[in-house]
Amino acid sequence: MNYAIGLLVVLVAVIAQIAIMPAFNVFGVQPNFVIVLLVGWMAARGRREALVLIPIAGFVHGLLDSQPLGLAMLALAPLTLMTDIRELRLVDSDLLPAIVLTVAATVVYESTIMVSLSMRGEPIAWLASVTSVLVPAAIANALLLIPVYGLIRIASLDLRERPALR
Repeated sequence: MNYAIGLLVVLVAVIAQIAIMPAFNVFGVQPNFVIVLLVGWMAARGRREALVLIPIAGFVHGLLDSQPLGLAMLALAPLTLMTDIRELRLVDSDLLPAIVLTVAATVVYESTIMVSLSMRGEPIAWLASVTSVLVPAAIANALLLIPVYGLIRIASLDLRERPALR
């Protein structure tokens, strides 16, 4: 796949996150399809493409969402640092590190949003937010990653290189 397809997929994911995902609640929270897609893309397609798509996703999300411009990009920025973890190859599977990265990215993203709200003067119940937002969101995103990763992996296969079925 080339970058144009990746950009199109990220654009569709951001629009789906803003327009469609609010209708879906898993464990009382809205899954973050953008984080799931970016981590799945990184796990299946590699670091190089992910480093291009992460800032673009943050920028587009900031343009289309009602949050302050740049907040989504700031919240997704640590994900670029997490791309190095995939390259370490600590385990043979790409899925297990992707699940761990999804949980970590969700915690960082939601924490950044909560700190931003706190800095703007909004009262935050930190303990309640951790138990009712961070943990359920991390679990929901990790569960959503499994089918998304599978679809990206299947879409990434080059059919010409696979052996014919006998």
